[in-house]
Amino acid sequence: MSNLPPLSALRAFEASARLGSHRRASEELRVDHTVVSKHIRKLEAELGTRLLDVTPSGTRLTAAGQAYYRDIVAALGMIAAATDRARRGPAYPSLHVACSPGFAVRWLAPRISSFIEAHPGLELSLRPTTRAPDLARGDADVDVRYSARGGVGDQQQVLVRPRVFPVASPAWLERHGPITSTEDLLQAALIHEETHEYWQRWLEYASLTVTDALHGPRYWSAALALDAARMGQGVALANECLVADELRSGALVEVLATDIVIDPYALYAHERRWREPLIVEFRAWLAGHFPPHPGQ
Repeated sequence: MSNLPPLSALRAFEASARLGSHRRASEELRVDHTVVSKHIRKLEAELGTRLLDVTPSGTRLTAAGQAYYRDIVAALGMIAAATDRARRGPAYPSLHVACSPGFAVRWLAPRISSFIEAHPGLELSLRPTTRAPDLARGDADVDVRYSARGGVGDQQQVLVRPRVFPVASPAWLERHGPITSTEDLLQAALIHEETHEYWQRWLEYASLTVTDALHGPRYWSAALALDAARMGQGVALANECLVADELRSGALVEVLATDIVIDPYALYAHERRWREPLIVEFRAWLAGHFPPHPGQ
């Protein structure tokens, strides 16, 4: 493998392409930004092609750079994952699961013990995160996300497309009166997740034109927003995976019956690891909790 470029050059190129800046790449790699520039220039000279254009606002991949980045990021991810496994040693299998926070806290964590019990010695890590991990880089083994979009090279398995609807506590409804139309929601205290975007999208799906900016408290995750609704702070958006227990107990009430579906819950893994036995078993275990989805 004498034709391989130096790993330092590949790391400099990958970081600058991903972060969009030589300077930010240098901060991550803990070297001077001139070192990053030098590594990339040498790499381009060795390849005989330009990989990055430097602009006043940062770096931008060329067409050749995009193709090269796609290939080497997968290779670097494999090296990182192999190194991590070697450091941990071969004693126990491991599975690092990234997950949308609401689903992690309210659905997956209460059920994951059955998978762990079926795999004695399994070192499982469950990390709730609002930001999808880079599976090609080995940030996680699998990602369970409320999203229809994966990263470059990721395989997707749709688990369920849940109905989305507004909920509130009985005490809040008693104080503020019933919600009988989507227009009533605009006068209600809306509880948001990290941004106002989710409510905005839901109202658009409900065919309601919103001309003014939405307001209301924002919480880091769906789980926190639903807890705020349960405590009587206003109306939050929920889906069937997250509030089944509260709806059964009456702690939360569906305030307006709709059939709106926005995004699916899907499991993602990088294509090179899609058929690894442990990931196949986890996919099957997870999918077994939901009705079969067409095309899966």
